[in-house]
Amino acid sequence: MSHFTDVDPTDVADCYTTLARCFDKPDETFLEAIHSGELDEVLTAHLAALDLDVDPAPPVEDRGDLIEGYRRTFEGYDGPSAPPVESVYEPWWDGQQREILSGPAATDMRRRFEALEIEPPGPYPADHLALELEYASLLLEAGNGDAYVAFHREHFDWIPDFVERVEATVDDPFYAWVVSVLERTIDRADAWIQGSLEDDATLEAQSQSSKQAASEVNSDEH
Repeated sequence: MSHFTDVDPTDVADCYTTLARCFDKPDETFLEAIHSGELDEVLTAHLAALDLDVDPAPPVEDRGDLIEGYRRTFEGYDGPSAPPVESVYEPWWDGQQREILSGPAATDMRRRFEALEIEPPGPYPADHLALELEYASLLLEAGNGDAYVAFHREHFDWIPDFVERVEATVDDPFYAWVVSVLERTIDRADAWIQGSLEDDATLEAQSQSSKQAASEVNSDEH
């Protein structure tokens, strides 16, 4: 992709970095960011740059509530859940859907992190959503648009299934809100990628047309 239109890649990277933090296991620092309004402020600014606006984060009373919501939403702490891990939603090597960890997506992500000489955090599978968002942000911050587009298409295609499962199984207001923000951000990135590719195709067609016209003029002159 020769250029980006409509959106600054660093704004997308910033959104991904902030959302990655939302899918980490919550600690006191994250709770304070919610209580102080910092999370709302940062996300609102990043999303505004993508021409998106969202409602404020639902209130969270204490870290215990936050941890319980995280476990109930993503770890099956008390009934059905929606693990934020790509392998759960993608077919295995033989094409079968197994809904377990350490599938092809995890293998690919481990290879990607090894290539960067980065060790994924121990508690998470390599294809955990927080890590995939961080990886995508690294590609964008490095200005590697083509690699990002390829990564987005290969590793974010499971997000709609993840969102659907969250909506079917989760009743925690805060994490339902986080997932809705993720969905809108990914949708915006999809539109941005598609628009950029269409613009590139138009530029290529115009370039070919100009070259053809120049060739015809040269032929007439001879």
